[in-house]
Amino acid sequence: MIPQWEQNIINNKHKEFVYAIEWLNPQEEVIDEVIIDVISGNVNFDGTNNSRRTCDLILKNIDKKYIPSPTSPLWINNKFKLKCGYKYSGGNLFYNQGIYLLGNPNLLSHPTQKEVTVRGLDKWTSLDGTLSGKLKNKYIIPVYSRVDDAMKTLIEEEIGESKFIIDECDEELPYDIEKEPGTTYADLILEICNIVSYEAFYDNNGYFRFRKALQPEDYISTSVSWEYTTSGLYLEANRELHWDEIRNSIRVIGDTLDNGILISAIAQDLSDGEFSIPNIGERPETIEDINIYTNELAQARANWELQQSIMMAETENVKLVPNFSHKIDDVIQIIDENNGSYGNYAIRQISYNLGYDAVMNLGAWAIRNWGE
Repeated sequence: MIPQWEQNIINNKHKEFVYAIEWLNPQEEVIDEVIIDVISGNVNFDGTNNSRRTCDLILKNIDKKYIPSPTSPLWINNKFKLKCGYKYSGGNLFYNQGIYLLGNPNLLSHPTQKEVTVRGLDKWTSLDGTLSGKLKNKYIIPVYSRVDDAMKTLIEEEIGESKFIIDECDEELPYDIEKEPGTTYADLILEICNIVSYEAFYDNNGYFRFRKALQPEDYISTSVSWEYTTSGLYLEANRELHWDEIRNSIRVIGDTLDNGILISAIAQDLSDGEFSIPNIGERPETIEDINIYTNELAQARANWELQQSIMMAETENVKLVPNFSHKIDDVIQIIDENNGSYGNYAIRQISYNLGYDAVMNLGAWAIRNWGE
């Protein structure tokens, strides 16, 4: 959990929201910082996509500061960091909401209005071809390359990203990975991710992250970041049960090795949980992926797929007074006897509008310990 003094500020019934932008050059050096006078806007995060964030900001442009030009902060290839928070007696408490690339701006000129609409795009769009990221030449990663070394070389030397956190992965690639000109760096990154059951994205501080996909034990062991009941910040919630999507037995079939051995693994919910095989019968699903070349990788993938299926069976859409401390994959506790919610949930989507009357919406998935 965040420190108590921060919790007190967020819980204060008379708090005032504050928003700031750090304008950045292409190297992400700060060229200007302003407490922004937002007319309106919205911010969206989605943990189910590699491109996790977007935002739209409508700013006052009375002083013509944001007319696009090479000397303006609003210029192609520049970036910005969005910070949202609260005013308090000691100053401003800010939480980073990501670094954004500039999409297409729109400028309004009216006798009584001078406004600019700024579109913010996730840094992933520099990898997937949206803004850039298409290969100019064939790129080859040789068979038996250690995965974390190959990813670091790709990100640092080929792409030129200086901000990254690449977790250890001592697996070796089972084949040459080749990408032709016109394909994207994102295609290359995701192929590596699929082989070793890792995930890649940019975090709220603008760092490229390559990490092992969260496993069941990770969710269970993660500390609760906030406890919600039907008071305080909590405004309302809609609990949805997706019974038709429940799968409690996942088999993963991987590659067939040269010696004829078929790589495979299975994960099943044999616990006493609500959606377990003993309680509702087996609901199987088979996933085939020839990129999986060891039983250990197949088991990790099966465990992850089973966890996702069980979590997605119950979602909670929560509306609350904005809590800008939240991030994707935060674990929160919800206790609402009016809709039967009682337990821990992982945040997978966040959205909110900007302004004095801001409201935040969380999309959260129920966490259940299905065991093995």
